[in-house]
Amino acid sequence: MTSSKEVGVGPVDDFPIGELKLIVAGNREVGVVRRADGSVQAVRNWCPHKGAQICKSTQPTGTMLPGAPGTLTWGKDGEILRCPWHGFEFDIRTGERPFSESKMRLRVYPARIENGEILIDLGPQRSKESTT
Repeated sequence: MTSSKEVGVGPVDDFPIGELKLIVAGNREVGVVRRADGSVQAVRNWCPHKGAQICKSTQPTGTMLPGAPGTLTWGKDGEILRCPWHGFEFDIRTGERPFSESKMRLRVYPARIENGEILIDLGPQRSKESTT
């Protein structure tokens, strides 16, 4: 059984599309971004590598995609947060490091829009196994 701790963080119009906005929800800092597709992502403002405030000096960006030798392809635009200290990258939708088998993850909070308000669930994080 999981416990929901859903909190309202503000009207959707206060969150410009594509811009990461740092808010305080409960007793923690959370970065919230409203995406062009209508979804909302929320992540803890703490890099799991060395504890940097990952949301304070960065905006969602993209990354170089794996490809053939000698080719450079940019992708995942607007889906990646890059740590300002050491450059670690994390997918804002999943918290995972792109193209890596690392177990290190950015904490992602379930978020949604209801009646023009952004809601974030600060309850316990469920493992991948328990969400299938």
